Amino acid sequence: MRKVRSQFVQADKARNLIDMVRRKGRAASSVLISTLCEVDPVLSRELRLI
Repeated sequence: MRKVRSQFVQADKARNLIDMVRRKGRAASSVLISTLCEVDPVLSRELRLI
């Protein structure tokens, strides 16, 4: 149960971060995408960012 709840909390935090960056505009979105590609290339490929 804890692991499942933890995953929901992490997903919720990620959604909040993405929403916050989207409101800041294109430049902030580009920085987020670039950073994500550097930090987690596997997820970036899965999201088709690279």
